[in-house]
Amino acid sequence: MQVFVSTRVFILFLLSSIFGCSPVAGADRNTERTRAYRAFALNHDGDTEAGEQVFQKNRKAVCAECHRITGMEKSGPNLDGIGEKYARQEMIEHLLNPNLSIKRGYEQVNVLMLDGRVFVGRVEKSNQLVLRIRDLKGERLNLSRGEIENVRFSDVSLMPEGLETMMTKTDFADLVAYLCSLKFGIKHGLGPGGKTVSIPRLQDPIRFVPIHDPEKVSFDNPVFVIPFPESKNQLLVVEHQQAKIWRYIRDEDNPKKELFLNLKGQVHIAGDQGLTSLALHPQFMQNGRYFVEHEVRENDVVKTTIVQRKANLERLADSGQESVRLLEVEQPAGNHNGGCIAFGPDGMLYAGFGDGGPQKDPNGYSQSRRELLGSFVRIDVDSTNGDKPYDIPPDNPFLVAHRKDKTIRPEIWAIGFREPWRFSFDRLTGDLWVGDVGQAKYEEVLLVNGGENHGWNVREGYSAFSDEFKREGETFTDPLFAYEHGLGFSVTGGHVYRGDPSSSFYGVYIFGDYNTRRIWGLKQKNGKLLDVKELATAPTDIASFGVDGNGEILLVSYGGEIFHLDLSQTTYD
Repeated sequence: MQVFVSTRVFILFLLSSIFGCSPVAGADRNTERTRAYRAFALNHDGDTEAGEQVFQKNRKAVCAECHRITGMEKSGPNLDGIGEKYARQEMIEHLLNPNLSIKRGYEQVNVLMLDGRVFVGRVEKSNQLVLRIRDLKGERLNLSRGEIENVRFSDVSLMPEGLETMMTKTDFADLVAYLCSLKFGIKHGLGPGGKTVSIPRLQDPIRFVPIHDPEKVSFDNPVFVIPFPESKNQLLVVEHQQAKIWRYIRDEDNPKKELFLNLKGQVHIAGDQGLTSLALHPQFMQNGRYFVEHEVRENDVVKTTIVQRKANLERLADSGQESVRLLEVEQPAGNHNGGCIAFGPDGMLYAGFGDGGPQKDPNGYSQSRRELLGSFVRIDVDSTNGDKPYDIPPDNPFLVAHRKDKTIRPEIWAIGFREPWRFSFDRLTGDLWVGDVGQAKYEEVLLVNGGENHGWNVREGYSAFSDEFKREGETFTDPLFAYEHGLGFSVTGGHVYRGDPSSSFYGVYIFGDYNTRRIWGLKQKNGKLLDVKELATAPTDIASFGVDGNGEILLVSYGGEIFHLDLSQTTYD
């Protein structure tokens, strides 16, 4: 097979292979020409029908060669609903600077074969035997692992730079108009059986109160926050890409942060990967034991690990002792790693793992009981079993099957998840709530119990997705609630509010969407959905929710800010 690769891409591949570097995303595209096209598109509405013709037939921009609106994807993501995701100005910026933000799972990959051939595209499937990529023309290529010399991911978009050199200003404004018109128009959610659920918005939205002044105390890409034990005004804040945990003291007169843990240099940092979560042992103040989840890169393989660490005698910082690794999961791609651990009310440690990416779970991990990818695990960290630094709880649902077939993982609590980025336990009822990030159409809110199969990738939401890994007789557990991509594109799981018992929000599950910043409240009883309401639009992205020492809910922004959700000025009912 003969492969043609542009000089630019091949040079980039050589740079990244030889020097271990990658091009800088978001390079300066603010030339006189881009400024002129930006200004023209901002001041001219454009013609939607003409823009569709530009999308389909412009031979230089070749938009339609890389993207479809719906159906089987090409090298780029489908664009249905993109007008919901980006406002007009944002759409213009993304077209003029395609490296500004690249959707996870669609990063450019450069593959160097042992015979010198080079392939460029995006990863569709990755395992120990084959790397399947979709090339720049949208064709699938299955590359044998044994014939690959090197694989490098790049922060350069597959979409070419210089779109403004390929069309007139009028064509560009028309293209913007067409893309902005691609909206789902969804205003409701879905409940059991896929039935429509109305989502009224509160007349008086909840308020967002910053809990720190960035001029005095700042955080770098925070992704997780939990209360510090036996304290009403202290929090532990996890910084994703700095691989640090800070103890934040919320003192009105003298707010400050003190370093609790620094794993810089021990954590693999790349895109979604880094230091993602923290769980304190239920007897942390007595034994000092705590657990963190992060990625490592070993022998050119990325693994998601859960490790145990020990705090110092005062419990105010890490002791400096080495980590004890409990679990590790090899990651076939750079996304869908999961990223949350927590102790349940039963004292067991739970973790949610994603399907390993890149998209659509091409290896079927989520439907396998022999892989931890795409599953929830539950382990006993207060006991050991043979050479493992943990034990398997005797009521884990697949322990009996494991005794008959050792390839079945006894750690598994439930299967069928795509990307359970955030989960939590209701501290009153013990219910396990999960926000599972969707693929093509639906975002899901789940109540999870042991032994359940939540469907991915055979099902998404309440609908069939693929039969490739379907097993006869398998029973699936539907989401409690799902919403289509007209309302958002990446659910962030939240918490059941258990702060003020007199509040109308008491018992309401509060969650949101990372992209559209919508925040919702949900009520259920005995696993039956009662209602869903839109509470507000957050001032920034929603990387995570947390709870402070008073049971009040916090919002964590990847941009660095942490807010208290003030529920006192409105009512849910």
